[in-house]
Amino acid sequence: MGDGGYPVAGRTGFFVLVTAVLVIACSGTPPPSFDPTGDCATDGRAPGAYPDLEALVPTRYRGVAPGTLDSGRNCTVTNLGSLARLGITEVRFAGATWSFGAERAAVLAVFRTRGLTADHLAAFYNESARAAGRTQILATSQPMVAGRMGSRLDTKTGERLQTVVVWPSALPDVVNVVITNDLPDARIQEAIDAFGGA
Repeated sequence: MGDGGYPVAGRTGFFVLVTAVLVIACSGTPPPSFDPTGDCATDGRAPGAYPDLEALVPTRYRGVAPGTLDSGRNCTVTNLGSLARLGITEVRFAGATWSFGAERAAVLAVFRTRGLTADHLAAFYNESARAAGRTQILATSQPMVAGRMGSRLDTKTGERLQTVVVWPSALPDVVNVVITNDLPDARIQEAIDAFGGA
């Protein structure tokens, strides 16, 4: 996926690409041309890039602070994927990562741009999963989250199980996302609950 952010997926491993190698492998250093206040010409991310968005990300999951927290934006058609076809030219995001060893991990994130809906982001992840050559879609569903209709995508890449849950935030133009790798339903629900109904 590169440095663009959580939404991107590809053909070599859905979860790894979607979460930028779970952010763990990222140095946190933005690309030299990344200016979070400048024109949206390149993708980029860095801790503190968008503090207002980082403030929307849960600070604790299972009683533990995240291993990483950063924010950024996607501006290129490559990283925007199906969102670009909707006329969206920039998506800002913030996310935190928890790693539990043996590739078990969770990312709790928020995405924001004018007109962004949970349906748009769910379609993005679904299309990305279908494009990932080794990824099998196991199930899709529409759970209610905090009284709002969300979407859940369960996939398998090799022996790894991945889940993506998206739902509308209580704030306009903001979508909440939970991405997990090899975590059971109870842990996925705990990640969703960490947003506290936001």
